Formats: sequence, structure tokens, C-alpha cells
Amino acid sequence: MSQTINNRIQALRALFSQEGIQAFIIPSTDPHLSEYVAPHWKSREWISGFTGSAGTVVVTTTKAGLWTDSRYFLQAALQLEGTEIELYKEMLPETPSISTFLSMQLAPGDTVGIDGKMFSAEAVENMRVKLQKQRIRLKSISDPLDQLWTDRPPMPEGPAFIHETKYAGKSSTEKISIIREELKKCNAKALFLSALDEIAWTLNLRGSDVHCNPVVVSYLLIEEQHTHFFIQPQKITPVVANYLKGIGVSLHPYEEVETYLNRINVDSLLINPAKTNYAMYSAVNPNCRIIHGASPVTLL
Repeated sequence: MSQTINNRIQALRALFSQEGIQAFIIPSTDPHLSEYVAPHWKSREWISGFTGSAGTVVVTTTKAGLWTDSRYFLQAALQLEGTEIELYKEMLPETPSISTFLSMQLAPGDTVGIDGKMFSAEAVENMRVKLQKQRIRLKSISDPLDQLWTDRPPMPEGPAFIHETKYAGKSSTEKISIIREELKKCNAKALFLSALDEIAWTLNLRGSDVHCNPVVVSYLLIEEQHTHFFIQPQKITPVVANYLKGIGVSLHPYEEVETYLNRINVDSLLINPAKTNYAMYSAVNPNCRIIHGASPVTLL
């Protein structure tokens, strides 16, 4: 297995030149910044062999490292044995941060690649500021593992199902009405939700997309008069389709969310940059004013 991991790292490095990068960072998240993810997004596990729920792999042209916390020090050491990936134990005084490591390994003018869907807008901005001090650029690219991971599991396709109001406490219609009242308080005309638990709560929908997490992979956009739900069509049963139509929710394919955000026609949009990935944040129509703030769903 260790040789397989080393081969995967070499294959990733072989793509660096065509992307114009000298390093690439692979976190443990999905486009919704979840800690526990569906198999389709276990990229860090695939590239490293480390199966813990939290960790980040950094690959440069000459080095590779895994950063993880104390829950996984022993496990990571065992699973990385025989590979070229070095273990970096987070929160220990002698352990460099990822930004510091990159500053030490790269030269001014070099570029670090990331998949913008796997990092929050807030994290990207923080990283960019730190790397700029060493004149190192940060560049969002398409996920290179799409080319390398030939037997990658598909995106989860399990159907969504309705969580009845008698268990949820309030209907989705009531919840969306309350959310709109909260948006008025911060002068926002719309709210973009990416966190899967917030979407499940708002729509009273559940699913089986992530092990032990009853959520449905999707995005939700709530405007003053309309609500837009971005989800793979095959996950919507006739029963759920009728339910969503009845509460005034429009369905869109999951893959069309960036295009929709790019064309969004509202004056202002509330986004939590800590819970929204960089690609979605960057896709918002520049004519729309972005308001940074906690989602009212979190507080509700």
C-alpha cells in the first residue's frame, strides 16, 4: 500500500506543470465544509492512506506532509509508515503551520494550488494573506484527483425524505418565513446556505448521504419571494417533489449553483464566509453586495 501511495503522490506532481503550481493542498472536507464526508470526497484518505476524519495533506515538488490533531497521532504514524508523507503533529510548538511550511519549501513567485470548493472563503483569504508575505500566490484549480482517482466513488445518490413537522416542531414554511424576517434585520435581500445541517433543518428534509449524518448534499438560496434548492435530480422522489412545490421551493440541478450565483439579481446576499466554500463565494455576481455574517439558521 505504501508504494501505491507514493505512486499517487508522484502522479499528482506530474500535473503541477500544466496547472502552473508548485504545491497542492488536500483537506478532509467536501464542498459543504463537512467534517464527515461521503466516500466521493475522501480525497485526503485516497492520496495518503490515512483514514482519520480530520487532517490535511500538502504535496510540493519534493516533499509531502500530513497535518492532523492529537486524536490521530498514533493512527497516522502507523498508516503513513513506508510512504514519503511526513507526519506533522498539530498544536505542538515545534510543528510549523501549513503556511509556514509552504513559505519554507517554496520560492518567491511560486504558486500553491487548491480546489476552491474544499476551502471556506475565510480560510482562503487568511492563507492568501500569509503566503503573500513571502510573495507566494494561491490559485484555485479544478480538482486534479478527478484525473487520477479512476475508481472514485460517485456522488451520493440516496433519495431525500421528509422529516415530518410533528418531529421538526415547525413546518418549513414557518421556518423560511422566520428566516426572511431575520434577513430584514441585517438589510439582506437573500441568504445562501451551504452547510448541510442548516439546509436539512430549514427544509425539514433528511437523507443518508453521509454515514451517521442524516443530511442531503445540496445548496439552498432563500430570496425575499423565492426559494431555490440545488440538488441532484435523481435524489428527488415524486413525494418530495410535490412537497417542495407545495412550500414554494424551486428545484435546480446541483451542478448549476455557480452559474445561478453568477447571474443572481438581488441587491445583497448574506453569506457566512466560514461556512461557504471559496468557489461559491467567488461565483456571486459582482453587482450583488455580499454581507458577511452568521446564518440566522444557526441561531434559530
